[in-house]
This record gives sequence, structure tokens and C-alpha cells, in this order.
Amino acid sequence: MLSFLGTEILVGRPIIITFATMKLHIFNPENDLALADGRPGFTAPASARQMRQELYWLPEWWADEGDRVWDGEEPINLQPGDEIVPWGWSPALIHQLKRVGVDDCFLPSDDEMQRLRALSSRHTAVEALARLRQDGVAGEWMCGESAVCRTLDEVNACRERWPHTLLKAPWSSSGKGLMPDADPHMEAWARRIIRQQGSVVAERWLYKTVDFAMEFRCDGSGGVEYCGLSLFHNTPSGAYVGNWLAPEEVKRQWLGQYVSLDMVDSICQWLNISRSYLYKLFRRYYGVSPSNYLIHYRLEKARELIHRFVLNDIEHKKLFH
Repeated sequence: MLSFLGTEILVGRPIIITFATMKLHIFNPENDLALADGRPGFTAPASARQMRQELYWLPEWWADEGDRVWDGEEPINLQPGDEIVPWGWSPALIHQLKRVGVDDCFLPSDDEMQRLRALSSRHTAVEALARLRQDGVAGEWMCGESAVCRTLDEVNACRERWPHTLLKAPWSSSGKGLMPDADPHMEAWARRIIRQQGSVVAERWLYKTVDFAMEFRCDGSGGVEYCGLSLFHNTPSGAYVGNWLAPEEVKRQWLGQYVSLDMVDSICQWLNISRSYLYKLFRRYYGVSPSNYLIHYRLEKARELIHRFVLNDIEHKKLFH
């Protein structure tokens, strides 16, 4: 019996093989840029490469005992049951990992990568915002509006609908890929992004009082866990500068000066109970339910492991005959 990622497979001999799971953490902050490019051979800008080189150790803050953090260069030797946990997946990261010896069974397939890329797009945020407004979550506090535009005519239609519009590239790093409609280069920028990424996201321009984010973690089966607030600083143009590190209660007290904490809590509650929406979103991109996908994934990885186990056994016998 072979136990792999929680799945047991009969392999024809009365042996139970169990594996301790190690997570290999990777901090790759250039991931959004790599997703926008979409090519395995993507090379990040010098500033992004420098950030990754200097801060590769960051996952040590949340890694469990026995986990490892990859520095981006050293060879990787994974064992059955180990798991790679990057900041984000991209074709470029898959290419980097293959170059240092990582087997395909530890990496997303081409189809999985395309689905992950789609979910990472700002298109998903457009859908989520529409659903939040449809369900009346946070009441009058929910004032945002957005749309996916695949032509310049659709962009101009949004500009006519709203007093001011902010355009965003579907994939870009924090504070990047933004273009206000008042910029004289807006049309040329929109044409270029539509040509490169297939669309732009248009949002009604809002005059902000404060920037903050609510962070959630999905368990892969439709469940959502609220992780806490993220308070950060931006430049006047919207470029990310840095985060404010403080206990959760301190951040809540500070944020309560500007927005209703009841609104924050109502969004948490909505996401925690809206499993049906996440189920539908997952099924749309993956074609199966979360539970069936997890079963299929485990079986495929177990099949690959069995195949290598049998081949290694055959090679071992050849060596001693």
C-alpha cells in the first residue's frame, strides 16, 4: 500500500510506505510580472531580481519546523510527499525549478498553470466585486465599480459612464500597471496592454482616504479563512512603498477611525459562508468540483510515484544481475 498526499494505493506487495512531508518555500515577488509575460524564459527587471535575492529568506517567518526555503540557486532534491509552496506560480518559476532538478510531479501541469494564471488575473477581482455588490455585502460602504475591457471602445464607454476612470493591467506587480484616464498617454497604454494581455480592467476612480487590504486563505475545497488586515503605504501615484507591522487589534483600532469595523466583519462573514460562490468559481476554471479535483490530483501524483518506484526497482534488479 502506497500512502501519498493522503491517498492510499495498492501496489501489489504487502508494504506500507509513508513519507514525512517537507514544504519548500519560495519568495518570488516578481510573480505578477512573470504571469503577465507568460513565457518560461521571462527575465524580471533588475529591481525585482534584487528584491528576490535580498529577501528570499522571508518565508522563514511562517515556515514550519523541518521546512526549507529556496535561495533561487541551490540544487533541489525533493522526496515523495514533499511540496513546493511559492509566493506564486508562473511558467518562469516552473522553468527555474526544472533547471535545478525538480521533477514534473512536483510542478503544476500546463493546464493547471493556465488556470492558475486566469485566477490570478484582475478579472477575478471584477467578478468578486460584482458578486459582493449583488449580495449587498457591506451596504453603502461597497461603492466600487469595475469592468473588463477588451477593446478601446469598451474603455471609452466606461470613461463616459464614470466621472473619472482608472485603468489597470490584468497582471502587474503591486502599484504598477495603473493608468488614470486623464493621462495623455492613456489610449496608447490601453492599446499596448490589450495587445499584450488581451484586455484591461477599468475601475471607477475613487478618492481614497486610506489604503488597506483584507487577507484570506482558501483551503482548496471551498473553505475560506480570514488571516487579518494588511495596512500599507503608497506613493500619491499608487506605487507600493511598504507595510505597517502591528498586532491585529492595533490595526483594527487604527482602521476604525476611517471605516466601520462592522463592514470589515460583514465581509469576513460573507466569505466564510459563501462556499457556493467559490465552488462555482473553482468549477468554472477547473471543470470539476474541488473535492474531485483533489482526489484526481492525489491519484495522478501517486501514479507518477508508483511509476518511478517500479522503474527504480527494475533498475536496481538489473544492477545486481
